[in-house]
Amino acid sequence: MKYPEFRALEDRSSGSKADDLLTASITAFCCVTRPAKSDAQQLEDLAVPLLALASQRVRRHAAAALSEFSHAPKRLIIALAEDEVDISAPLLLRSPVLNTSDLIDIIAHKGLGHARAIARREIADPELLRVLHGFNDPAIERALTPQSNFAHGRESDMPDTLSTQESPRLRETREALKALMRDSDAGFSSDQALAEHLVDAALLDQTTSFEQEFAKALDLDADSAKRIIGRGLNAELTIALASLGLSAEAAHLVLTGLFGLVHKDLHSLRLFVQSYRQIDQEKAEATVERWKAQENSQKLRQKLREMAADFENGARKVS
Repeated sequence: MKYPEFRALEDRSSGSKADDLLTASITAFCCVTRPAKSDAQQLEDLAVPLLALASQRVRRHAAAALSEFSHAPKRLIIALAEDEVDISAPLLLRSPVLNTSDLIDIIAHKGLGHARAIARREIADPELLRVLHGFNDPAIERALTPQSNFAHGRESDMPDTLSTQESPRLRETREALKALMRDSDAGFSSDQALAEHLVDAALLDQTTSFEQEFAKALDLDADSAKRIIGRGLNAELTIALASLGLSAEAAHLVLTGLFGLVHKDLHSLRLFVQSYRQIDQEKAEATVERWKAQENSQKLRQKLREMAADFENGARKVS
């Protein structure tokens, strides 16, 4: 299947921004149900030279959009995977194009940050595990431990099960990414720098860094921030992200970075995008302010109880 869109883009490339051209070419490729080798080659020829000219945000979009496509062009995937880790993380976590040799080469070239992202993949190859364990890094060890436990308990027919599920999942992911990228021109947030800080911290698996940025943005203390973030997707966290003005795409990237692939099919992701876009930012801000007022009131009552107990203890000693 040929892309008339690609030819049109090439014809007007001299007058277009690299960001627009790269976003359009990636989106066009993701819309094709069964891309041929010629489609992948055409995307590679067009997109790879644009990476050096494209913005960080658009390169991040490209990496996220191609992260689960087994037919994506390898040279483009390698180039994106060797970008800064906040951009390459979706590929390092999920891309089926990257084999063990590729991942080891990326670790050798890029170091610890990329190794931490790769450690969150499902890994069976002993050589790659040896390379990752060689860092003696606590974050890598935490990521590898649950995988080791899973590997010991997995059934012998698991590869057959995965192979039968791969095609539907790719179709669902393609549709989901199309839904997320429709509003890509709107950016990540009304506060672009804040959104990028939160997305970067979440994708880099820097939980403490994300909690600090999140607490600072909402003017919360650390305990309140941890409670809202919780251990999985929840309504309070979604409302908090909306109160900060994050777009649906930015919010989804934050949630994916924090908790993994939280929406594994088109239906659930569509529901998330639709419900998230219906949240009014001003109402979300008012809700967060109400949470803060309630928590401050609880802390004040606790402090008064402690002061009363101290007074009673002092009075008893005097008597």
